[in-house]
Amino acid sequence: MKLADFGFARKYEPLKGGLTTRCGTPAFVAPEVLLGVPYDDKVDVWSCGVILYLLLGGYPPFQHENHKGLFRKIRAGDYVFHEKYWDGISIEAKQLVSKLLSVDPESRLNAEGALKSSWFYNTDEQLSANDLNASLKEIRKFNARRKLRGAMHAVTWACTATFWNPSNNNFSKDVLSTYHEMASVDNVAASYKPASDTFSKKSSNSSTASSKVGKTFKDKYTLVKKIRSGSFATVWEGKHNETDIVCAIKVVARKDLKPKDDAQVLNEVAILQSLHHKSIVCLVDFFEEKDNFFIIMELMSGGDVFDRIVEKNHYTELDARNLATELLEAVAFMHSHGVAHRDLKPQNLLLQTKDDDAHIKVADFGFARRVHTPQSLVTRCGTPTYVAPEILKNHPHDTAADMWSVGVILYVLLVGYPPFMEDNQRVLFRKIRYGEYEFFKEDWEEISEEAKDLIQKLLVVDPLHRLTAREALRHDWIVGDNDDMLSSRSLSGSLSELQKSVGQSKLEDAARAVQWMTCACVTLNNKD
Repeated sequence: MKLADFGFARKYEPLKGGLTTRCGTPAFVAPEVLLGVPYDDKVDVWSCGVILYLLLGGYPPFQHENHKGLFRKIRAGDYVFHEKYWDGISIEAKQLVSKLLSVDPESRLNAEGALKSSWFYNTDEQLSANDLNASLKEIRKFNARRKLRGAMHAVTWACTATFWNPSNNNFSKDVLSTYHEMASVDNVAASYKPASDTFSKKSSNSSTASSKVGKTFKDKYTLVKKIRSGSFATVWEGKHNETDIVCAIKVVARKDLKPKDDAQVLNEVAILQSLHHKSIVCLVDFFEEKDNFFIIMELMSGGDVFDRIVEKNHYTELDARNLATELLEAVAFMHSHGVAHRDLKPQNLLLQTKDDDAHIKVADFGFARRVHTPQSLVTRCGTPTYVAPEILKNHPHDTAADMWSVGVILYVLLVGYPPFMEDNQRVLFRKIRYGEYEFFKEDWEEISEEAKDLIQKLLVVDPLHRLTAREALRHDWIVGDNDDMLSSRSLSGSLSELQKSVGQSKLEDAARAVQWMTCACVTLNNKD
């Protein structure tokens, strides 16, 4: 095999700030090229990642029926290792692909680093045992379409595509509609779908794309009243102009955002588009405009789960068990789709209405990431009281980190306070890292042994020995025929604790979440 076609090749000098020409074949182009920021030779490494994915899986990692959607997926790094085609492929191969398809070029391997990957050191016997016949069938289909349609307009694309004008980078305006009929290889890659119907279905959002052509956010929605504000985002109550249906609208100002912050917003949107479940907040619409991102969600007007609990006159272990079941079902669904939430806490468990205190929905996917391989996430994030030990230890983590957070939430649901409490954050983190907590007799003596057993199996320091969401859903406390017993166990003491602390904890958690993100590097380096 030999590399060919150096028409877009350029020499670059790192000290002069890198290259800025926007060029390439859409399905293989790197996010930084799409963003129009200076780039270096790591854009080629990204393309190698796309090619490697295609060689192993038989289809491109980023697919959409039009270029606008394709580019959005690339900028978000939104791809999946679909089980039908990737189940027999080695972890080492998936790890290499993941490290090549890192949206942040600073985190992306260079070519030299990629060649040192453990995948290249697997024996021929090991690799030949992995059957890629299913992938081969997809490659043949993809190649047939590619040859049929040709690649005549690759240069025209690079020279004339209106996407390259940042002022046209608008989710609600179909600036690429004139390119839908281009007969080129990149169109095949953009629109090609593997045979499996597991992931060939369009998201509910993509089906509304045609109705949004030429429309801006203000054409479709109106901001009514502000709900809360943050450093870069403000959440509003809004309404759909034609139907008057109310919704929650998250407005993210783009003025001070870095390219990787743009990618984080697009990642959140992409993940929400892929998660449709009764216990996960629904993404309704999304607009990307010059000054703002607009994320339109269903309005959750019932407050969070603890708001409803503290308003109860009677609270039992059965109530706690029912809430836990809904939470676990949502988490199991997320994890089955390869998504780790990474900030599960009571404030992110919302209720749709004030008169419905059982039907909770998981919200705020700002820290959520796709887990392509076990223990592959490295960003330190979360809320201190609920964060898993492996994150504090700066160890690579995955969906198991969510299960630790679930354990903390269950503990609070049952007694009204968290298992790890310290005013000093360093001491708090030490207790979490070592799993130092107790079931205090005066608070736990009326609570079932099954509930305590489930918590103990979730608050396990070693993530490899922690229960998964599916395993937790099969635990005796969840599935046992014990409704009468649990309904007779009053948690009035826990209710009092929650009523005393809920107001204060809301203020503290909001402040500590910011502190966690800004001081984590200092705090996590402390050995004690």
